[in-house]
Amino acid sequence: MSEDTVKTEVVTENTPIEYTDYRPPVDIYENDGSMKIYMDMPGVSNENISVDVEDQILTVIGDSELKDEGRAVRFKRRFSISKEVNVSGIRAKIKDGVLEMVLPKAESAKVHKIKVSTE
Repeated sequence: MSEDTVKTEVVTENTPIEYTDYRPPVDIYENDGSMKIYMDMPGVSNENISVDVEDQILTVIGDSELKDEGRAVRFKRRFSISKEVNVSGIRAKIKDGVLEMVLPKAESAKVHKIKVSTE
């Protein structure tokens, strides 16, 4: 886990839960039509994760079942995204502790091939 930690506290109905925040490692790939982000988030289920976009900032927060010195582990990451991303088309899924997000490019940002004629 990253050394970049911040301690936060969330109060539930009966018992306060103390969290240790971690900035998980990511892999980012880009092709002609989209970008893919893979983020390691061990112990996080789809019920305990949120993915939001506001003002061109993609925010991911996932609460893990893991503990660090008695505190629950929370993964957090923020990304500035281009206006060339089709925000309404973003998809995310988590499997085996890895979050995969697909950020499709807007049509105007895709590579367009121009046919060259001989006439």
